[in-house]
Amino acid sequence: MYTIYEVKSGDTLESVANNLGITPDVLATLNGLNVTDTLTPNTYIVVPSGNSMFNRYTIQKGDTIYEIARKYNVNSVQLAKLNGLKEGEYIYPGDAIYVPKQNTGFYITNDGDTLNYVTNTLQISANSLANQNPTIYLLEDQLIVYKK
Repeated sequence: MYTIYEVKSGDTLESVANNLGITPDVLATLNGLNVTDTLTPNTYIVVPSGNSMFNRYTIQKGDTIYEIARKYNVNSVQLAKLNGLKEGEYIYPGDAIYVPKQNTGFYITNDGDTLNYVTNTLQISANSLANQNPTIYLLEDQLIVYKK
């Protein structure tokens, strides 16, 4: 779902995000950066790849994160975080966000989360969670994905 990208001379968060079809906010959030940060050539960032567990959803006039979350049966706060948005932030028609595919769940970690808390919250075993996520650090804002 994610891959490592080597930053090239002239790359910006905006240019890399545009090439990937995502917003600079999403790319910044994935990498623990601010949208205003400058990328340094020959360093590495995390970028979405094939995205086998998420679909892109194009925002329609009148959409809200809350309504989209209800439609896809996910937590609205988590959906906002997944897409680099703050809770209640306005979304614009024509913009695209990621939504989980059917039978896919996700959780974005909070400061102080433990493996026991995450597995109980997701109702999944630690082994299953580890098999579906090659690296789990439990640092704030880490995306954990799992098949339901």
